[in-house]
Amino acid sequence: MNRNRIYANDWIHIHPYRQQQPSDSYFIDLANQLLQTGNPTGMPEPVHRKLSLYVSAYLEDIISGLGLWDSFIGKHRQLYGKELPFYPLTESYIPGEPNEEDVCFIIWNTWQKAHYEHPYIDPDDRRIKEQAQLFYNILDKAYEEAPENVFLDKYFDSFKDTEEAIHKLDWLFGHTYLTEPAMLPYIGQMEPKDKFIIPTGPLALFLHEWIGLLSGNGEWKNVPDLYTPEPVLPENVRTSHGQLYRNFTEGTDGNRIVYLNGYEELHRFLVDVLKWPDDEGHTLPQMKAHRNFVLMTEPEKGILLAKDICELIADPRNPMYDRQTAEEQAFRLLTEETLCPPDLLTYCIENNYIPDAAIPGSGQKETVQQNADFIARHSLLYYYRGD
Repeated sequence: MNRNRIYANDWIHIHPYRQQQPSDSYFIDLANQLLQTGNPTGMPEPVHRKLSLYVSAYLEDIISGLGLWDSFIGKHRQLYGKELPFYPLTESYIPGEPNEEDVCFIIWNTWQKAHYEHPYIDPDDRRIKEQAQLFYNILDKAYEEAPENVFLDKYFDSFKDTEEAIHKLDWLFGHTYLTEPAMLPYIGQMEPKDKFIIPTGPLALFLHEWIGLLSGNGEWKNVPDLYTPEPVLPENVRTSHGQLYRNFTEGTDGNRIVYLNGYEELHRFLVDVLKWPDDEGHTLPQMKAHRNFVLMTEPEKGILLAKDICELIADPRNPMYDRQTAEEQAFRLLTEETLCPPDLLTYCIENNYIPDAAIPGSGQKETVQQNADFIARHSLLYYYRGD
């Protein structure tokens, strides 16, 4: 098999059917044209092959009325007031047609999510623009002649039974050109029902959120497990959390967050403010090795604890913030799983408390500040949006 060529099986792998459609041969040829343009990014060849497939599938989506790309940019606009992260639209941008800015994003998304060791990809890396220009020159011509894949037209508008609905959801979750990059490292380890509770794609959307964007058919609400009800806390847990919240805020003059320098301060806070028993079962002796701590409370959730990140958070109430350390490490808060609890990270983003977070290598802060929530969604997925 020629590794420098894309075959029908490669194309079918990112589609919800196993029997070739009449339009497939055109888009497979298109993917091969894209593959042969060269690889200025220097990404590994298997990743570049995937990228060529994804960009061809992006054009197919636009032409065929699948709605995946439109749903993504529409939700991004709803969340952030602009169509795309990182890439401002030029005057030549035409909705509903292939655009160079879109291609830049698909390149970045594929490259950043590629399952091999590499540094965080700077969205402004000139090689992305070079690759996008090569691809767009081909797409611009192809847009005028490419056939519609009628199988994909309004694909998510209906389903005949639960089995077909599940098949469509499986494909959407981890095998489309937009969702496969996020899920590729994990999907082989998942249980069937995991797809309903794990967010997917560039915006870390849950499947019910994707379906809400892709289809107005209310029958999707009848698909088992797709719309998971909000968990109801037992009354005793609600009462306990409420008491913790009251103790916390009463001991901090109404504040719901506190920064503690070392284990002694943590121990004192747990005993004197939260009123926990002064014994090893309650005072977290396993935390003695850590430098500092952030505690945060919510009435319904109780208390969260983060360790060894105080230097990175520019909250005026945090005496341990260190700008130099933050410039070197604060970006990790947005990209490193389990380093910062989701509620605390949301609090920091909403209050601009990580202003010195910079893309490693480039030192670019402005891009991070303008796209911090997106970067966290894209990088952390369940670790930012999960329960």
